[in-house]
Amino acid sequence: MKRREAIKGLGLSFGALLVGPGALSLLQSCAQETGPIWEPTFFAKNQVQFLNKVTDIILPKTPDSPGATEVNVPQFIDKFIKQVYEGEEQQIMSQGINYLTSILLNKNDIEDLDSLDPKDIEPILAKVLKKSKEEDEEIWKAYNEAMENESQIDDDMANYIALSNIRSLSIFAYKNSEFVGEEILAYTPVPGKQEGCIDLSETGGKAYSLSW
Repeated sequence: MKRREAIKGLGLSFGALLVGPGALSLLQSCAQETGPIWEPTFFAKNQVQFLNKVTDIILPKTPDSPGATEVNVPQFIDKFIKQVYEGEEQQIMSQGINYLTSILLNKNDIEDLDSLDPKDIEPILAKVLKKSKEEDEEIWKAYNEAMENESQIDDDMANYIALSNIRSLSIFAYKNSEFVGEEILAYTPVPGKQEGCIDLSETGGKAYSLSW
């Protein structure tokens, strides 16, 4: 199935709890930033290219749809973590990303993150994120319990939590970007009339995008 078709059916299955004026305003501000080099607010400067590559692995460019970096997904993730996540959550993100990058640098015997090729990153991402629904639920349950009890989070758990968050935020940002909202999903500008229940057969099977 082409990704354009898959995106049509996503609806709000990902990122539903993130939808709100704050998240959408971040998306709009990120839309003004262009180019592969951007100024991070949460990630370190030497992690910018790494995050670009990770998000493009999660949502790569295809003949009929743009890649994550083309709609500024990395910039949104960086700002969202900085402005929305609490301090302890930010620490877990940093712990997980630092652990992942150290594994990749050691495995490929290099010192510079910019030297990492996507083909070096992809197998590690697949290995970390390939979890069953039951395994995912167990990890998140253990993570939430550890956070409540102020227990230490080990590197493997932090790595999974960080990458899971990046994956979910990537899908949310991509799906709700202006280009994807107008060109791939069903799009109706607002203000307009409110219709509480619409059969997707009326939109060719497309979920509605959030209006811009």
